[in-house]
Amino acid sequence: MSAIIKFADHIPSRPPVTESLQEEFDNINSPDTPLEQKLASALSCIMRLQMRISDMQEKMAQSEREVSMKEMLLRNATLRERELRTQLVRRLW
Repeated sequence: MSAIIKFADHIPSRPPVTESLQEEFDNINSPDTPLEQKLASALSCIMRLQMRISDMQEKMAQSEREVSMKEMLLRNATLRERELRTQLVRRLW
């Protein structure tokens, strides 16, 4: 149970938007910025965000694999525990 609490405390919060992306967002929203520059900034933001999404998807896939492995280890440990308990009961009777 304490392991679950420790894991829950370790879950990272949503990462903040980087300063350069924030500057680009501000540049896009500025009324003084020419349209071509706004479009270039918007495209740059989109590309960066797509890269971040891709990175997060890779990390999520890796985390899912790790969870699957840990679930398998837990099932194996539970099965082994049952086997050992059965052996112990047989020896005691």
